[in-house]
Amino acid sequence: MMSYTNLHERPFKYRVIILICFLFFVVTTSRQVSAEWITFNTAPVNDEDSTIIRGLISKPVGDGPFAAVIIAHGCFGVEANQHSWAQRLNDWGYVTIIVDSFTPRDVNTVCESPQQVSPQTRACDVYGAAAYLRKQPFVNPNKIAMIGFSHGGWAALYVTQDYLPEQAKEEPIQAVVSYYPWCENKNLKTTTTPLLILAGAADDWTPVERCYNYINAQDSGYQQNITLKVYDQAYHGFDDLSMDPAVIYDGYTIAYDLNAATNSIKEIKEFLTRYLE
Repeated sequence: MMSYTNLHERPFKYRVIILICFLFFVVTTSRQVSAEWITFNTAPVNDEDSTIIRGLISKPVGDGPFAAVIIAHGCFGVEANQHSWAQRLNDWGYVTIIVDSFTPRDVNTVCESPQQVSPQTRACDVYGAAAYLRKQPFVNPNKIAMIGFSHGGWAALYVTQDYLPEQAKEEPIQAVVSYYPWCENKNLKTTTTPLLILAGAADDWTPVERCYNYINAQDSGYQQNITLKVYDQAYHGFDDLSMDPAVIYDGYTIAYDLNAATNSIKEIKEFLTRYLE
């Protein structure tokens, strides 16, 4: 049985209130972006069994065309942190789309069963979102990146593989960011897309040692496409402000870390600038 408790006995409903208040703040204070829920087909988009997925798309003011960043949520589904990242990326001048991989599949969480919506499936969701973005007049079709968190970070590792564009029947994505992913090395040995992994040395849910093994397992020549940044004393979810105070989930610590969050945001901005501008 999974347990989900807060170090300060914070109930789940409190987190819902935080999300509602955050969304109210964004809607009532931001004059720089517009946002709407849209639908698109998961890749390959023209296949008969392609699933219809939804995403929240937002853009900076202006006609563009802008570079775009696809956002993949963690195992709990879309949360306040993804909305915060969308706002930040919009402020940097990027179109964003938060891909909701769970609601259209009638799934609430995959934390207990991560293959229920597999990272491979979610990678195809990302390629479907990229196909949608390339058709929008305000998006530069040659400047699309993604950022994934935890389970979404795991999916991000699949997005980078050399066989995924052909499997998805789409063009490659230009850059990928993966926050505290579950690194595996069995099927992920041909990382072609530039990849930035951000991990906490104290993460006991998705240990950084797995990412070292992932890098070491790469076929010849592919390691050079991977950058790994490790933050001392940082736990899982270290960029998520709603994880302050820390949360314990099934014995694992999820905690915001100001220094790690600040540094990782700087790293991501520089990384995206390098590959999208």
